[in-house]
Amino acid sequence: MAENLGNKAIKGTIWASVDRLGSMGLQFAVNLILARLLVPADFGAIGMIMIFILVSQVFVDGGFSSALIQRKDADQTDFSTIFFWNICVGAIFYLLIFISAPMIAAYYSMPVLQPVLRVLGSILILNAIISIQTTRLQKSLSFASLAAIDIISSLLGGATAVAMAFYGLGIWSLVGMMLSMNAIKIIMFYCVTGWLPSPEFSRQAFRRLFNFGGYLFCANLLQTVCQNVQGIIIGKRFSASQMGYYSQADKLNSISGYTLPQIIVQVMYPVYSRIQDNRPLLISTMLMNLRVIAFVIFPLLFILILVAEPLIGFLYGEAWLPAAPYFRILCVGSVFMCLTNINYYGVAAVGHSRDLFLWSFYKWGVLLALLLIGMNFGMNALIWSIVASNVNIFLTNAFLSRKWVGIGIFAIARAVLPAGLLSTALLCALMSLSWLGISLHWAIQAAIFATLYIAGACTLRLRAVNEALDMMRRLKSA
Repeated sequence: MAENLGNKAIKGTIWASVDRLGSMGLQFAVNLILARLLVPADFGAIGMIMIFILVSQVFVDGGFSSALIQRKDADQTDFSTIFFWNICVGAIFYLLIFISAPMIAAYYSMPVLQPVLRVLGSILILNAIISIQTTRLQKSLSFASLAAIDIISSLLGGATAVAMAFYGLGIWSLVGMMLSMNAIKIIMFYCVTGWLPSPEFSRQAFRRLFNFGGYLFCANLLQTVCQNVQGIIIGKRFSASQMGYYSQADKLNSISGYTLPQIIVQVMYPVYSRIQDNRPLLISTMLMNLRVIAFVIFPLLFILILVAEPLIGFLYGEAWLPAAPYFRILCVGSVFMCLTNINYYGVAAVGHSRDLFLWSFYKWGVLLALLLIGMNFGMNALIWSIVASNVNIFLTNAFLSRKWVGIGIFAIARAVLPAGLLSTALLCALMSLSWLGISLHWAIQAAIFATLYIAGACTLRLRAVNEALDMMRRLKSA
């Protein structure tokens, strides 16, 4: 059974990687085109209002997606019950956004946000329809179907956005991209799975799932509010253009720092839930995941810190160079955040969502306090306060992992420090070249870093090297 589950996880990793890399690659390419057709203020305006969409989306999901994955015997009644619940909640929150749109636009002193928010808010109803379909495929580890749906919808949605931007529709091209992507997903989910909900709503099933998902809902709500509150602060205290620079820096940082961890968590959370009773296997699996993430992501982040300014100029054009300092700082924070979800979902898999919820008050309370302090010292200080919060979140989740799973902070440090120390040494060495007056093209710097990192990892015989190679062999054979 363990071997069969392992093979499913490997195949899931392949398709989750295809899904994530394919859809994000397409969205990244579209973003590069849009960055040259639109102005920073267009991206900033969307960034200002996305917190209202994202917070509402947390209410729509309600933590039930995670509860359905965690529950081993979830059936048609469970899925149908949550499907209809999500639809109702999505409609309610769309109505709230529709009514509050004038007040939100007045808060930012940007009248254009009123119609934009009213149209974009309809994405909540679309997402409510999509949510359970996605959960069903994730639970069954059917990541090939998810990959096909996400990539095709990203391609068609991106084409819609580029066409709208080309014809001068400005900010509406960003709205059109998001709505068209989700509408296409609904059609494709039905074509691929043929699943329809049963006309039933079970109060017993709802209560049973809420007992677990309710805590995750509250934890996710706090997380979403606090992780996106900087949009409200930047948009009000600074400017739409600065929000646009921050938004682009954050998008690029998310692609580099979160893609692989999200792929692994997407695949491994159902696996963690299935092996939750075999604690030694769960611990060894989580530590292996941490080592592989650190081995791959740490050098990537350090390379991006090294070449941030010329890279952004190359990708987006000189008009976006003010985003480079923001991007460099965010990459520092990603060194910690790329690890934290392994611990978070390990704790969730063993059924301690209540602790995750209670500790969320501390984690996000610290973030809010740091943001309120940092905002008084400029944009860079505000972003550094996010980095400090990322460190605190990592340490808190590590503490919870030690308490409920049995993986202490020292075990985590032993897993990730080799890659971290090697990356730090190479960054310092290459940065010292500029201090000595030696100038190299940014692509050459990146290539030297990558070559020396691989050579150093092999010479030092880092455990993650063999684990990464083993994973690649298993991916190839799968």
